[in-house]
Amino acid sequence: MYQPLLLASLLSSVLGAPSNYCPLLGPVFPPARAISTSSAFLSAKNNISAALDSAIAGTSPLNSVYNPNTTSFAIQVFSKYDAEPLFESYYTAPNVNASVGVQTVDENTVFRIGSGSKVWTVLLMLIERGDAVFREPVAKYVPEIRAWSNRPHGNEIDSVRWNEVTIGELASHLAGIPRDYGFVDLVFLLADPNALGLPSLSSAEMPPCGAPGMPCDRRQFFNGFLKRHPVVPTASIPIYSNAAFQILAYALEAMTGQSYQTLLTRDMIRPLNLTRSSYSKPADRYGVIPGDVETTWWAHSLGDETPAGGIYSSAKDTAAVGRAILDHQLLSGPLTRRWLKPASHTASLDLAVGAPWEIYSFPSSRVVDVYAKAGDLGAYSSMLALSPDHNVGFTILVAGTNTHWMTAYFSDLLANSLLPALDEAAKEEAIPRFVGSYAASNSTSSLTIITDDGPGLKVDSWVSNGVNMFDTFALLFGTSVAEVSVRLYPTGPKAPGRVSFRAVFHDLSLLVNGIGPFSRTCPSWFLEDAFVYGAVGLDEFVFDVDRQSRAVAVEARGLRMILRN
Repeated sequence: MYQPLLLASLLSSVLGAPSNYCPLLGPVFPPARAISTSSAFLSAKNNISAALDSAIAGTSPLNSVYNPNTTSFAIQVFSKYDAEPLFESYYTAPNVNASVGVQTVDENTVFRIGSGSKVWTVLLMLIERGDAVFREPVAKYVPEIRAWSNRPHGNEIDSVRWNEVTIGELASHLAGIPRDYGFVDLVFLLADPNALGLPSLSSAEMPPCGAPGMPCDRRQFFNGFLKRHPVVPTASIPIYSNAAFQILAYALEAMTGQSYQTLLTRDMIRPLNLTRSSYSKPADRYGVIPGDVETTWWAHSLGDETPAGGIYSSAKDTAAVGRAILDHQLLSGPLTRRWLKPASHTASLDLAVGAPWEIYSFPSSRVVDVYAKAGDLGAYSSMLALSPDHNVGFTILVAGTNTHWMTAYFSDLLANSLLPALDEAAKEEAIPRFVGSYAASNSTSSLTIITDDGPGLKVDSWVSNGVNMFDTFALLFGTSVAEVSVRLYPTGPKAPGRVSFRAVFHDLSLLVNGIGPFSRTCPSWFLEDAFVYGAVGLDEFVFDVDRQSRAVAVEARGLRMILRN
C-alpha cells in the first residue's frame, strides 16, 4: 500500500548518511545580511585579527611559511550586501622598495594577481557570449588551430587532437594540452642545465621566446605550442594550462572583433570602477615592489599570455570583482549559477575544478563549497575566494617571499574562521524571522519551528487536522516517532513577500556508519520531493513575510493549509 514511499525509504537505508542531519547541498539558512553586526562574525573577525597580528609579530605557527620581514599583504573580506569591506588588513614589510613603489600598503595598492587573471578572462567570455559557446570547438575561432586541425593527424601520443578541443575544455583545464610554451622553460632559468643532468640543446630545440621580459608573440607561440605533445586525451582529467587561456583570449577577440584590452576596459574596468586594475603595468608609484622591478616580475610584461596570468589589480578592485560575481552585476543569475559549478574532480576529494575555479569543499556538519582562484607570478601571489552559500568572499594579495604557501595558509585561516561564523550569523538572523509557533484558524493544525545545534530550521511539532505528522512519517519510514527528523532549508526561489523552503524528512535510525561511499553518502538530494500528495510535495513550505522580512504565516503546501504566527 505504501510501496513507492517504502522504496524511497529502502534506498535511504541502503545509502545511509554521513551526519546526523543530511541537509541538501547549499545554504542551511537564508544568507545573513547584517553580517558586520553579527556576534559570531565579530568573534571570527577578532580571531583572524589576532592570528594576523601574531604572524606579523613572528610568534605564530604561520611563521613557518610567512616571513613578516620580507612579505607584504592586503586582505579584504566582502559581502554582496555591503559596499565596504566586512574586514580588512594591510601590512607593509620592511623590504618594500619605497623609492620606486608605495611606502605603505592599503586597499588601493597594486599587486600582480598572476593566474587570478583567468577568472577575469572567463568572465569576459561569459559577458560577451554566455556559456553556450563553451560547447563550440576552439578551431572555429582560431585560424592557426583550424589550419593545424586540417593536417593529417599524428598518433595520440605525439599530437593533440585539436579538432576535439572546445572552448569550455580550455576554460576548465580539460583540453589535455600542455601548460605553456617558452614561459618559465628551464632552458631560460638554469645557468648550467648540464650540471643538473639535462642534455645540451640545439638552437632549433630552444624556444625563441619566453624568457623573462621576452614573451612570445602570436606567431612564435603557435609555431611552437602546436608541436608540443598532449598531456592526456581531451575531456579526460584536469591538467592545468596557462596556454589555454592565451588561446581563449585569441578566440574571444575573434568572436567580438575587439582586442582583449578593449573588452577588459569596456566590460569590467569601467562598469565596476576598477581604478587600480590594468592589462599593462601601471605607474610604479602605485605598486608594492618587494625588491627591484625586474627580479620581482613587477615590470615584466607577459604579452599575449596576460589573460592567463598578467593582470595588475588591488585588494579593493579584486573584491569588487568578487562582489559583482556574487551580486550578478555582470551576468544573469542563471548564468552565474551555471558558472559556479565543478567541471571535474581531481585526485583530492576536497578539490574540484571549474572554469577556471579551484573548488574547495569544507566539511563540518555539512559541506560548504568555496569557489576560488589562486595566482602566482614572480614575487606575487593572490587568492579570490567566494562562498555562494553566504554571498561572501575574500581576497588576499601578497608580495615578497614564499608567497604561494603563505597565501594558501592564510586562505585556510580565513575560511576556517569565516565559514562557521557565517552559518551562525545566518542562524542569528533566521531565529527572529522564522522561529515560532504557527496555527491554523481551525486550531486543529499547528507547526512549531525552533533552532538547535543542527543545521536549518527544526520542526519541533507538526499537527494537521488533529493528526501528528510525525506519526505519519514514522509510518511511512517504518520507524518510531522518536527517530523522525524534519528540518527546513532555504531553496532560493523568490517572490515578493515570500520565502521558499523545503523540508528534509529523515529517519535518524538509519544513521549508522557505512563501510564505504556506497553505504554512507547523504541521500537527501535524490529523496527530496519523494513524498507527494496530489502533485504537491509534502516537503514544500513557503513563508509569508512582512516588510521587516519576519514571517507572519507559513504555507504547508502539500497539506493545503496556511498557518499563521
